Amino acid sequence: MKRFYLFLINILLTIFSFSAANLLTENDPEYYFKKLGEVYLKYPIYGDLKNIPESFENYIHFSMDLKYEDRIIDNFDLSQGWYRSTEINEVLFRDFVVENGNLFTFGIKNYYSDYFYAQFIADFRLSDTSYFTYENYSLFDLPSLVYISLDFPTYSYLSYNKEDLSFLVGRVPLSYGPMKYNLVLSDNSPYYDTLAISYSFNDKLDYDFSVLSMVPLLSKEEYAAMDDEFIAFRNAFYNGLNYNPNEKLYLGISSLNQVAGELPNPVNMFIISDVGVYGGYMKIIPFWDINIDNEYAFNYDTNSSGYGLGLSKTFDFEGAKFRIGVERYKIQDNFFSSVYPYDNLYYRTIALSSEPGARIFFDYPFGFKYGEDSKINSVDLTLAFEKGYFNYIWDYGTNSKGIIDSNVFSFLFNTKMGDFEMKWKSLKNGEEKFETFLISYLFEVNFLLP
Repeated sequence: MKRFYLFLINILLTIFSFSAANLLTENDPEYYFKKLGEVYLKYPIYGDLKNIPESFENYIHFSMDLKYEDRIIDNFDLSQGWYRSTEINEVLFRDFVVENGNLFTFGIKNYYSDYFYAQFIADFRLSDTSYFTYENYSLFDLPSLVYISLDFPTYSYLSYNKEDLSFLVGRVPLSYGPMKYNLVLSDNSPYYDTLAISYSFNDKLDYDFSVLSMVPLLSKEEYAAMDDEFIAFRNAFYNGLNYNPNEKLYLGISSLNQVAGELPNPVNMFIISDVGVYGGYMKIIPFWDINIDNEYAFNYDTNSSGYGLGLSKTFDFEGAKFRIGVERYKIQDNFFSSVYPYDNLYYRTIALSSEPGARIFFDYPFGFKYGEDSKINSVDLTLAFEKGYFNYIWDYGTNSKGIIDSNVFSFLFNTKMGDFEMKWKSLKNGEEKFETFLISYLFEVNFLLP
């Protein structure tokens, strides 16, 4: 009996004192409080460990979502099919199942000091076709295991961050630049299979490099449009140089070179390929901590371009931070698409569903979220605390499918035993609209291994 009580105490101490993950994303309650305190030009950002382990610490991780979802408007149907490609509206509406469809996670986490972290987490959620055909089930009312998506893991990686060098390898979201929807590489996809390296030459100049590996498979129609002979290889290479001469000015140039149908070489990895994007950004903080952001990107294959402009201000209070921001984007037609399938600048993933059965290629624009031929205005409000945040984003404009009207209100709070979330999300694109209200509680435990 004494051993049993000691075991329970160890579990509770682990639950209450477990350090934050090495990388922070919008799914972490403390993300915005840390992000709004400094200038970050990359996503995700590195977190702060509360307790620094002096040797390796290994944990068994388990979490489970308890949730309720009310579908206010259900006017989107995800077409089934086998190895078919998708259009931008399907990618945008898929965010509902990616964000709301979580069931449970299981895996391992490993820490060493404050500069090494690794995790392999199998995160199970509803499959795309099950979510849109039926409803948003939890683990307790799931009709059958065949409703679970086979697209996992979506957030597993090994990370090293010490002094001037950092790198990570695994499956994570990535974004580079000062804006919410960056133009060269943004976190539109739930994940990128990547090797990402950053090196600081000094306190003013640093360099970013990422290899993005994607599914090289094509649909039947796309194979018919290809050359007779090609190598089933499709990777993209990001290069970024960032210069910060002082605390008021941030400058950067970047490129995204896609190598597909052939093997890479130093020229098409670092300088120019058959298809890709060059970009640049500038962030100015002239006075009163007002941030003025702008980005420009140019597709050197199709000669299409796009720009983004932003204005924001963060107010710092005791124990809280409040940010208000507005942004304007315009992306020309053919910025991402091409007649030749391997020249499309989309990050392709494959979603495997069993009920209803489907194999779907989801094509995410590497850059701007809403795709080409788009004009979008965006407003966001964020109130961040050390243990949670309120966030509201309104995007309005047009893309290739018609009118865009997106509203997302999120509240996320850390209760130590887990995370409480409340979210209202509405999206209209053309004639299709989907709107949900979600309340969820993520219960999480991490067992320290001996």
